[in-house]
Amino acid sequence: MARQSAGFTLLELLLVLAIIALGSAAVTLSLRDSPQNRLQMEAERLIAVLEASRADARASNTTLLWHADDKGFEVQTLPASDTSFHAMAWKYKGTQATPTDVLISAEPIQALTTLTLRHGSGASLKIGTDGAAAFKVLP
Repeated sequence: MARQSAGFTLLELLLVLAIIALGSAAVTLSLRDSPQNRLQMEAERLIAVLEASRADARASNTTLLWHADDKGFEVQTLPASDTSFHAMAWKYKGTQATPTDVLISAEPIQALTTLTLRHGSGASLKIGTDGAAAFKVLP
């Protein structure tokens, strides 16, 4: 009489594990940050800093200057002082902002402001405010 096996062979189990490993590797590689996603994250950080700076300017009745360069950005009081409210490096190297200087006044309604964030890969994103509303990502 032939013996009947119940279950899977070792070869079948190894084959299933190999398929699962290949599938998870493909998913992991496809989830990498694209330059546009990186700019979106930079924009969200920058919006938070600009809104905090607007609140600081109103609370202290001081005009602030937001300044950006290739390394990052900072917010300083005007007239210029050695202290920065917020100084941050760009999270992703190669990020640039234009214009590089924005005045943030103590007034409740600011000037119309639009900033363009660019990444070295060519991706770009605009954030702005109409002066009364909060900063947001623009279409």
